[in-house]
Amino acid sequence: MPKERILYIDRLRGVNILLVVMGHVITNNVIDSSSNSLLVWGSTFRMPLFMFLCGYVAFKIITPKIFENYLNFIGKKARTLLLPFLAWPFLVEPFFFSDITAVDFKTILVDIISGGGLWFLWYLFWITLIYSFWLYITSKATLVPRSYGDMLMFIGVVTILLGIWTYFKNPAFKQFIFYLCFYFFGVFTAKYKYVSSLLLKPSSFTVGILVFVLLVDRYQYGASFPLNTAIRLVCAFSGIAIFYFAIRKLKFSEKVDEYIRGWGVKSLAIYVTHSYTVSIIGYPFISNSFNTFYMFLISGGITIIATLFCVAIFKLLSQSKILGLLLYGNKL
Repeated sequence: MPKERILYIDRLRGVNILLVVMGHVITNNVIDSSSNSLLVWGSTFRMPLFMFLCGYVAFKIITPKIFENYLNFIGKKARTLLLPFLAWPFLVEPFFFSDITAVDFKTILVDIISGGGLWFLWYLFWITLIYSFWLYITSKATLVPRSYGDMLMFIGVVTILLGIWTYFKNPAFKQFIFYLCFYFFGVFTAKYKYVSSLLLKPSSFTVGILVFVLLVDRYQYGASFPLNTAIRLVCAFSGIAIFYFAIRKLKFSEKVDEYIRGWGVKSLAIYVTHSYTVSIIGYPFISNSFNTFYMFLISGGITIIATLFCVAIFKLLSQSKILGLLLYGNKL
């Protein structure tokens, strides 16, 4: 795997996991957080950017060789994604953060599969399997040029999924399709140099900022009507264009870069752990009246502390091979 790619992907992951943690810092500690500008703005692109990065990395590391032992591939994805997805809500939350006698495990299961808890890992597991199906078909296709075959297969998959959603009208499935698009945006960015080159043009960066600024204030946090979804979709693509360009072009000091890339490498561990470290006193206490700059400084400081705690918890729990396997998907 090329060294350069690891560096900028880890930087992007590191910056983005800080934004994810910051979003939950605001949610847990700011009064009336749903109207907070930083939370609303970040909610439009943070998780789409992560799915974009997952697709980007998937193209680089998942090859047709997986089909020589496909069960091993599925097993590895189940270990790294499904074990943490299930272990935290079933082992950690009930026994350490809830009244175990009042826990309804069936309700927990329904909730997390429907988009609660560590939903990103659940979505990513199934999207990765869809990608492997797409990879198999496109690697065998010979009737049309490869680039057209890629796009036709992607459109075909999305069309089938949209048809299923139209029949069942499940909101979680609609979200799944939404994130599938960003995963494949990452795949195509990694696969086709012209897509990456387009994102690295200053003009794309400028357009991304202008579009994001013009639209983001029209986004209604948490609403799912079609126009709002369309606004979020455009803001997400704009946000990805902004951060992809900025992180590829910016230079960090050596020490700062080391921390950011380190958090990027441990982004999954931080993601599964951070909800237990972001609440300062257990209920919102920070006024929402602070302007955006001061709110960024306050929430940013708490975010750094919470992230450092997450890394420390990860290192401690990983001392146990069993806990490392169950909670973080580590190898035994």
